[in-house]
Amino acid sequence: MVMQRDKKPVSFSYNNTERCQSRCITCNGWKTPAEVQNQELTLDEWKKILLNIHNWMGNYQFIVSGGEPFIRDDVFDMAQYASDLGDTVNIVTNGLALPDKLDRVLHSAFTNITFSLNAVKAPKIHNISRGRDDAFERTMNALQNLIYKNKHQGNHKWKNIFLSTVVMPSNLTEIRPIAEFCKLEGIGVSYQLMDNGDAFSTAVNKDSQIYGTDIKTAALNAIDEMIELKNEGYPVCNGYSQLKAFKVLIDTPEDITTMPCMVGENNFAIDPYGNCRICFCKEPIGNLKESLPQDLWYSDKAEQIREQILNCKMNCRLLNCNFK
Repeated sequence: MVMQRDKKPVSFSYNNTERCQSRCITCNGWKTPAEVQNQELTLDEWKKILLNIHNWMGNYQFIVSGGEPFIRDDVFDMAQYASDLGDTVNIVTNGLALPDKLDRVLHSAFTNITFSLNAVKAPKIHNISRGRDDAFERTMNALQNLIYKNKHQGNHKWKNIFLSTVVMPSNLTEIRPIAEFCKLEGIGVSYQLMDNGDAFSTAVNKDSQIYGTDIKTAALNAIDEMIELKNEGYPVCNGYSQLKAFKVLIDTPEDITTMPCMVGENNFAIDPYGNCRICFCKEPIGNLKESLPQDLWYSDKAEQIREQILNCKMNCRLLNCNFK
């Protein structure tokens, strides 16, 4: 396929660091060797990239992620610079670095702040998924303190707060409690289904049961519960089409490959070292320290990656950052 010159990306994600205090079972970023992590873009290099993208896109919206983005204290300066240009900046956090930064967050340029949280009733589930025993307590404390300050502490622009929950066999019983917690606190939630369909298969989980039934059935019931919660007015941010696609992944995963993957036409991701990707699973199309973003987006390398995506059979097309 050949990308039309008037076609621009619509989903921007900027990973400012792979450093993280967690050791999540669903992420490998924290395993990056220190000698690689030490090559992160400087603040000035990020500003140059942000300016180049703004000059190409005009006012646009992007999300900062990690690793844990708040490990870098200059993330506030990065966000302010982009906001001053006219861009909207959102961020995803595990909350572990926030206890001493909540007031800075409230007065920062971030518009949306998303906390990664995989349970509210069973702290152990979240702790195991994050690879540390104190993860739930610290994340929940930071989250609830920010919610309180957001509601009751004046002289700041209101922040939109969300949860992002990775749905795994271990936390299928947490779907409704998480939605109820979010409704009570006045925040939203996006459920992120593990993209490996086998994670919920009877074969992989042959000795496990939830609600007295096998994992596959329990997973399908949990997704039905997400749809029911959305119908009932709970703040579930996933669209109906994505929730229905979740059921296909669990029930007949081979059918997922019939759904087109749009990441090559939509996504623009930058890693901490300036490498640019249109798909997280493919090699970079170039480095933004050396090239303008539009030159990479319309490049021959990008076209090669897009052709690969057309023939890709992976399930990650359903991830929240990919599904459109």
